[in-house]
Amino acid sequence: MFVFILFNFMKGLLIMFLSKNLMISIRKLLIMSSTILALVIGSASVVAADIQTIQSAVTAFQTIGTLRRETPINGDAIAAAYAGDLQTLTQEIDTINSLKLDSDILAAIEEIKSNNEPSLAGQVIDKTLQRVFYQSFFNRITTIRDLFDSSTSEELIRILDETEAVFQAVSGTAARANEVLSADRQSIEEGSNPGLDIQITESLGRIRTALNKTNPDEDFATVAVERYVTRMSLARAYYIGVLREVRGLIENRNSDLITARIQLKEGEIFYRIIESLVSRDNPTGNALIKTQLAGNVADVVADEIVSELSKGFIGRVKGEMNGQAESIGVDRVQAMAEASGTAAFAKILLPDLELRLGAEVRGNLETALSDLQTASSENSVPNSAVARDAITGILDSYEAELNLVKYSATTETALIDNAVASFKTIGELRAETTINGAAIEAAYAGELQQLTQLVDQTYATSIDADVSAAIESVKAGNEIPFSLQIIDKSLQRVFALVVYNRTTLVIENFDGLSTDELALEWDRANSAYSAIAGTAGRVNKVLTEDKQTLQDGSNPDLDDQITLAFVQGREALSNLNEDDRLNVAIARENIVVPLARSFLIGVLREIEGIIASRDTDATEAREKQIEGEFFYRIVESFIAPDNPAGNNLIKTQLTGDLANVVANEIVIEISKGIIGQVNRNISIIESTFGIDRNQALVASERVSLYINIFLPDLELRLGTLERVKVQNALQDLREASETDDVSKALTAGSTLTGIIAAYENELI
Repeated sequence: MFVFILFNFMKGLLIMFLSKNLMISIRKLLIMSSTILALVIGSASVVAADIQTIQSAVTAFQTIGTLRRETPINGDAIAAAYAGDLQTLTQEIDTINSLKLDSDILAAIEEIKSNNEPSLAGQVIDKTLQRVFYQSFFNRITTIRDLFDSSTSEELIRILDETEAVFQAVSGTAARANEVLSADRQSIEEGSNPGLDIQITESLGRIRTALNKTNPDEDFATVAVERYVTRMSLARAYYIGVLREVRGLIENRNSDLITARIQLKEGEIFYRIIESLVSRDNPTGNALIKTQLAGNVADVVADEIVSELSKGFIGRVKGEMNGQAESIGVDRVQAMAEASGTAAFAKILLPDLELRLGAEVRGNLETALSDLQTASSENSVPNSAVARDAITGILDSYEAELNLVKYSATTETALIDNAVASFKTIGELRAETTINGAAIEAAYAGELQQLTQLVDQTYATSIDADVSAAIESVKAGNEIPFSLQIIDKSLQRVFALVVYNRTTLVIENFDGLSTDELALEWDRANSAYSAIAGTAGRVNKVLTEDKQTLQDGSNPDLDDQITLAFVQGREALSNLNEDDRLNVAIARENIVVPLARSFLIGVLREIEGIIASRDTDATEAREKQIEGEFFYRIVESFIAPDNPAGNNLIKTQLTGDLANVVANEIVIEISKGIIGQVNRNISIIESTFGIDRNQALVASERVSLYINIFLPDLELRLGTLERVKVQNALQDLREASETDDVSKALTAGSTLTGIIAAYENELI
């Protein structure tokens, strides 16, 4: 199971030692990597599941497909069908690709057994299992390419046989017709059938021929090229799958809400399969797509989803072109592979590009893509450049026509804009080798200091005094690293408080201010956020298994969540629609709470640094402690009200002896404080449910946002399955609040309170 991970690790190590100027081909790298692998794994299979296991898994998947269409759905029968080879294959993918699909499936099976919307749970199982086969297909095709030189034809053909067996599970999805935006861009329509199943089958046939290695160099080129064809054709099938469900839910949402919600769930899980292909180059658009597909069917906008998908794939087209530009004239095979990838990604865009720019432009793009592939085969540098320029020009024109999420300020926010610019200048000055205290003082004077003083007046803080004292310390040459951190974190606190203050002002005065006045305050908040967006863009910090220190977790994409909330909140400031006030309130929560979470992550990041360096570099550890102390000041008000004793413990550790800093204790006290926030908002839901829908919805949004703060730690202590149950219950709670579904709300609330109580018992 570990071989794919090991291979990529070894390949990464080798690539680190290469410069772009070295004339070493990717193929030679793969030979070296495969040689190392051979020494490690001997004659072991490169993947855990053999063809018999895969065929058995496919049969089990098909059995589940039959079972989930029955009425009622038999959860025990599905569980029995899943157990065995299908679960083994799922767990293999979880291990290789760092996923947790097995827990998603098990949680959905439990939903069926408890009769909690079994039709939706059945879709989760089906689409999650399709993701298992999709990823298994991707993995095996890549393995064939990676081990082409080091493995025999017989060994490679065996892996190809497994790949073809995997494909049988999802060939039906690949056989479906295109889904394209309607001419008025209001809905999705069925288009022609691209025959992706046929394309994949034919491509696999070409790979099979190449594995005979009658002409090794050209055969390797064939495998490299066809790898892109097969993988991207399958990815396109799931892109189409997302749009097919969007079409269905739009058609049904005003007449058959139950069917529309099932299709929404299908689209949500389908999108998870291709999310990584979109999020890399369009993270904010990815956040929008996920929000719509996990939200209310009424909020799904076809043009927005198609546009954001396209922006993500445009990035992948350009990424492959960049790879082709680096390889052409150096490594013909890799250039051919990158050109194939360029074409494969671009084909996904062609129907929508034709809708927006016309058939002639589509034809021009297809010609340029063909020219790039020809130039790559000929290893022609100049012809490649011409083709790339043509492709880039067309894609730029296409992107300009897309309906993309973007914040557009319309008011003058000079004071805050200038303060942000000064803050960034100070950041540059802090990074210089020789620190110029006078220059920092000059940058602080003016709008940045004025803004700081306004915050002090509003919140009875002493940030200006802290910053001024730290600047004087820098000028005097006293504890410069420590003073610089005080300056930076104190100023981040200023901007965080401005964001909080202005967004709060908007919602509290929503009915009393004009649209222009509301827009001014929202623009001010957005401008202030730009100073601290970098802090919001960091990865999670989670306890290690032994709970002795902290380590990197996944990226919660808080910066994209906040950016999207700013956009959606501003769109609702017109107060023309019934739900605009609610939408602004929810947007505010999706700004304030994730921003607070980002600073709590900052605290934990510094705790990790303290523990890592306190025994070897006390000065470094003390600097990290100061960073943690001043980060915590920003978010202390989120912890102290419900956990005053824990708040004092955290502050004591962040200002006391380095040896007394205990990661597990700080994580526990943060969680206890946030649990208090959760409980308070659950009480609000209970008191307003069925009486004040908007207040219940805002409270349910807060519950979700706050729980997400400690959810990684809950997973560590209680397990992945409990984490999935919490996420499902949160979604159910929001949906129940929207529809006044008392039964659903009670079930979701019971699940949440039970799991949180179990989590609290672990916080000892």
